[in-house]
Amino acid sequence: MEREAVTEKAVLVYSPYPGDLPRYSALLEGKLRGVRFAYAGSPEEAAPHLSDAEIFYGWGFSADMLRRMPRLRWVAKMGAGIDDIAPDWPFGSSVILTRTDGRALAQPMAEYVLAALFSETQRFAHAAKLRAARQWDYYMVGSLREKTVGVAGLGDIGAYIAERLRPFAGRVLGWRRTKAPSTAVDAVFAGREQLRAFVAACDVLVLVLPHTGETEGLFDAATIAAMKSGAYLVNVGRGGVFDEPALVEALRTGRLAGATLDVFATEPLPRNHPFWGMDNVVITPHVSGPLIPELVVPYFLENLAAHCEGRPLARVIVPAHGY
Repeated sequence: MEREAVTEKAVLVYSPYPGDLPRYSALLEGKLRGVRFAYAGSPEEAAPHLSDAEIFYGWGFSADMLRRMPRLRWVAKMGAGIDDIAPDWPFGSSVILTRTDGRALAQPMAEYVLAALFSETQRFAHAAKLRAARQWDYYMVGSLREKTVGVAGLGDIGAYIAERLRPFAGRVLGWRRTKAPSTAVDAVFAGREQLRAFVAACDVLVLVLPHTGETEGLFDAATIAAMKSGAYLVNVGRGGVFDEPALVEALRTGRLAGATLDVFATEPLPRNHPFWGMDNVVITPHVSGPLIPELVVPYFLENLAAHCEGRPLARVIVPAHGY
C-alpha cells in the first residue's frame, strides 16, 4: 500500500535583530514534524524564501514583503501589537493574522511600570541631581499606598499589570472600551462616556491600549484636562492614543506632574520634539515589551501545532478592527 505524500509546511522566521535568529532556530527546529523553517534578518535575506513560505512568523517587516508571498496563508506577529501592518493589510480574510499572547510580554511590562512608579514616588530623579551636585540634602519621599492608580486597557497585559499594582496601591481602577467585569481591579469604567470620570479619579494613569481606529486620539485635550491636577502618567501602550500637543502643554505647565513614556505617535521620537527638553518626562525607546525568543516562541509553537492539525488558531486578529 502506497503512503500518501506529506507536504512540508514552509515557515519563514523574520527578525530585524539577526543576533536573535540562532535563538529562534534553537527553539523551533525539530519541535514539529512536517515543518521546515527558514530564517531572515533583512528583506534581502528574506527574498529567496518569499515564493515558498506559507507561514510568516516575525516582526519589524512591511506589508509590501507579504505581498510578494504567493503561497502565504498565515502571518503570525511576534509582538502583541499589529498597528504597524493592519492599516496596509492587503489580503482581506484570505490570510489569517495572529498576534502573540500578551502573557509573553506581561512580566517585563509590569516590571517597567512598577519601576517607573517606584522611581517617581521615591524621587530618584531628584536624588540624581543631588548626587551630581555632591549635595547631602534630606528630602521626603512618597508612596503608592496613598494613590489611586488607573489602568486603561484590561487585556492580557493590562490585567497582569493591574494585579501586580494592587499590593502597593491604595486602589486600582480599570478602564476598557466595552463593559465587562475584571477581577484584576477594584472597579471598572467602560466606554467613552466613562473615560473622563475614570481619569478624574486617578492619581496615576497607566496606559496599555492598542492603537486602533477607536483609540486614535482617545486622550484628547478635553480628556487630558479632566485628569487630576498633579497626576502622573505612564504609557506602555501606543503613542497614537494621545493628542501629543495637548499632553505637552499639560506637562509644560505642570498641570500633570510628569510622565514616563515608552511609546510615541512617531517613532523614533524626532530630535526636535518638546518631550526631549522636559525635566518631568522620562523617555525610553519602546523597550517595555521586549520580544524575548524564549518567551514568545512557546505560544507560536502551540498555534503552529494547531495549524498543522487543522484546529482553530488562537489570538486571531481582524485587521480592519485592529484587534
